[in-house]
Amino acid sequence: MALAASLCLTVAPAQADGGGGGFGSSGGLMGSAQGAYDPSPGPDPMNDPQKRAEFLSNCGDKCTITSGTFVSEATEGTPERVSDFHDTCAATGSFSYKEEETTGNGLVVSMGLKAPAVMGVEVLPKIDYTQVHTQTTGITDTVNQDQPYTIYWLDKVPMTQTLRGNWSYEGDSVKGLSARDFPDVEADVTYTAFRKQSRPMTEEEKISRCGNVSPS
Repeated sequence: MALAASLCLTVAPAQADGGGGGFGSSGGLMGSAQGAYDPSPGPDPMNDPQKRAEFLSNCGDKCTITSGTFVSEATEGTPERVSDFHDTCAATGSFSYKEEETTGNGLVVSMGLKAPAVMGVEVLPKIDYTQVHTQTTGITDTVNQDQPYTIYWLDKVPMTQTLRGNWSYEGDSVKGLSARDFPDVEADVTYTAFRKQSRPMTEEEKISRCGNVSPS
């Protein structure tokens, strides 16, 4: 089940103006959010924060986040229970929860620019999960029920942190745009975490859910 989440992006103007043909004096900017090609010569349009933001918001899978470091504490969204409640009475055990496997420790869901303001985009940049790891709490597809008279379940929690990293653009021969890097791009990344949850049964639940009274 999908979660409403956002990956928001802002770029420090002085740090994202790398070189490369097709962007600078030889022209070749995608001059609008619609991806129009402008071959006219001129200064590097990526020096303009708004144009750079529009470009990055539309580069999709031609861009790869090749490295990154979280520079803020994680903010948790509202947890969603994704498993049934599992009772552990006198005997311990385990239950499994299966979801689409993802590379890395979490799943980035969507993105939209934070500043300058640009509408969200449908196609995420690729992420090199060998270099960028979303942080999670208790991600698992098997929950060990290791305490008797306890109720266990699994929550999915949206987590948001600011990620500062390098975005690598592979270039586009059709538009005449060469490959280049955009260093120190800051993005508010929302990803999902799976968390094992549990609580002790009440005395009434020990009877109603387990059919007997626990030893005193």
